[in-house]
Amino acid sequence: MLRPLDPRLRLRHLQCLIALASHRSVLKAADALAQTPSAVSKSLAELEAIAGETLALRHRKGLELTPAGHTLLRHAAQAIGALRDGFELLGAGEKAPEHVRIGILPTAAANLVPNAIRQMQARYSHLVVTAHGGTNADLLVRLKLRELDLVIGRISHPSEMVGISFEHLYMEPLVMAVRPGHPLLDTAALQPADVRAYPMVLPMKGTYIRPAAETFLQSSGIGMPQQLVETLSSTMARSLMRTGDAIWFVPYGVIENDLDDGQARTLPVDTSPTAAAVGLTTLGTDELPEGARLFIDVMREVAGEMRNRNRRSLMQQG
Repeated sequence: MLRPLDPRLRLRHLQCLIALASHRSVLKAADALAQTPSAVSKSLAELEAIAGETLALRHRKGLELTPAGHTLLRHAAQAIGALRDGFELLGAGEKAPEHVRIGILPTAAANLVPNAIRQMQARYSHLVVTAHGGTNADLLVRLKLRELDLVIGRISHPSEMVGISFEHLYMEPLVMAVRPGHPLLDTAALQPADVRAYPMVLPMKGTYIRPAAETFLQSSGIGMPQQLVETLSSTMARSLMRTGDAIWFVPYGVIENDLDDGQARTLPVDTSPTAAAVGLTTLGTDELPEGARLFIDVMREVAGEMRNRNRRSLMQQG
């Protein structure tokens, strides 16, 4: 027999749970919901009373859902998503555009996704792409909440891939990018100490590519530079590289256009050990709407073209 819905249950309870799962903080969830932290805590307490379960635990590092919380979250996200889709279709008729909701990591934002969107628009004019940026961890949370259909970029840490599917498209290394005319480009036999003497721009700690960068720097003998800038902003990193002597340790896909335009060069350092898979992360293709499947088909074609072009470009850069 189906358990009847508790009449105390309100939409704000589900929105509260989703916000807490996404932000892992009462303060951040309150800000996202435009509520006070006390109101969020009250909604959580009410929902726990309705469920008869503890749904979240507070730790020093933030808030974490319990197994019961994750179970309810999955269905709450589906319910909110279904309501959102329903309201979007109201009054739109049969010609309503279909939205493909994607999360993009920086490595896919410069070429892979724009090329795929251009080809998709030429074939399927009824599809509308809504693209969201963010860190790998943030986008995967939104994917699990069904706020996104897929995430495009480097594969994440195995601990974050539980319950989701990754389709490999191509391999991509990090490269050490500098401005044309950088002093190190004229160094005959580049030594680790030569590289270490210059400022370096790295991704922020907590991103998946940061450990790969640090491991390479240590294993190659370069070590961590004395002058270091950490950022998620490609705009700022690019400016630091172009206007000074900073070395930008960056995924190839992010800097590819700069290299092709002659706005950047790569140091003659073998960074192939940093290569990792770039691909599509979903909750499983069986659960995807038709529009997302069509977009993925286009993505596969574009990735095949890029895979061959990247191989030739990297050989020329080396």
